Amino acid sequence: MYSPVSRTEITEALVHIRGLYRRKRRTSEHEILTGERREAVIRDLISNLARTSEHPTLRTLFEVAESCLLTLEGAHRLFGYDLRSFRDYDFQLNGDRTHIFESYPFERDLQIDLPVRFASHTAFDSNAPLRDLVQEWRTGVPLRALEEHEWERPGTFYIHVGTEDSLGSSIPPGAMASVEPISEAERSLPNPRSIYLLQFGSGYRCSRCLVNRGRLLLLDSERNYRGRKDYPHPGTVRITGRIRMFAMSLPIPEYQRLYSLPDTDQPAVLILPWEHTSRDRLLATKRKRFKRTREEEQFAREFLRQELNAKLSPRSERRYLRATASDPHVNALIHLSVANLARYTDALRAGGSWFSDRGRFSLDALLRAKQFDDVSELQPHLGLPQPIDVWEARRKEFGGWPPLLSVTFPELRQWDERFVRLAE
Repeated sequence: MYSPVSRTEITEALVHIRGLYRRKRRTSEHEILTGERREAVIRDLISNLARTSEHPTLRTLFEVAESCLLTLEGAHRLFGYDLRSFRDYDFQLNGDRTHIFESYPFERDLQIDLPVRFASHTAFDSNAPLRDLVQEWRTGVPLRALEEHEWERPGTFYIHVGTEDSLGSSIPPGAMASVEPISEAERSLPNPRSIYLLQFGSGYRCSRCLVNRGRLLLLDSERNYRGRKDYPHPGTVRITGRIRMFAMSLPIPEYQRLYSLPDTDQPAVLILPWEHTSRDRLLATKRKRFKRTREEEQFAREFLRQELNAKLSPRSERRYLRATASDPHVNALIHLSVANLARYTDALRAGGSWFSDRGRFSLDALLRAKQFDDVSELQPHLGLPQPIDVWEARRKEFGGWPPLLSVTFPELRQWDERFVRLAE
């Protein structure tokens, strides 16, 4: 996740980016002031590099990101962090617990294939390979286009089903699932045929359920399940959203250490990560919901020390679980996020550090450019697939185009014989 970058490499990259902006014509007072701010930030950083830690503060990183219009991934990679590895390390350390995982596609300029024209409705009524369903593709589309043109339903998030805490779950252990928001009416009266993500004080669970007279009843298909099935609602359980679809490895692995979520005397509050208004409350709530034993905490600390090339003491960890005026260094916040099963983007948003990559450029794009126009023309116009009624039917069925599909299979059209739709 972290590879040291020499101060010479950082300096050369900043000098190149500064040169691009210097040659760009400034047409407004705002652009003039922004340019002056950029010059000051880059000058001060280059001057102080020799005297600073190899791990920058969040303030330093985001001053550079803001002034140079760098994407989140680009600003981190400038200092040696590969955010694309975040999800892998999260699964390695936290795969035993059901949790909301980091699904943000950091590599914004990844070239992907997207459908331009679908076959007719009837083609989707029977089993068919991908080549019979998509008649025309658009290739080389930057991944950022999915967000900027809203190919996915707003509010959708993704969970990993734990390989240990999912006894009685309606989704197989180890699977990834997309969760879409629901209305208050559906939250009060859930559909017993749908699978929902339920939030408890000690974790999450995927299950069908009924709500009646202030009680939520779990509907389990596991005949050998002997756990608790009845909970006060609202109060001890929250229906956070509906499972739209899930993906898993085949053949399905067998997990022997399955258990149900335990009751706890000190449950975490029922609040979703993006509803927190401060970073310390986000991390403290996550730590309370996903408790570790002392041995597990020590293992996690050593695992992250090796991957981030830095040591975060238990005292420092506790300091950032309380309100503090200081921001952690970048490596410390990545450590805190992974150790407490938090999405890194949620930790940044809750702290007011970052909100969007719209209008930003990747580090690679800026370093390849010889003039600013080379990157300013990278914003693609992306229309919706045709026929529009077929696309809307697919959106209704799948909830939109999942970005994780494009991250995993960027050249999707080349899999036309190996992807098969099973109509039933």
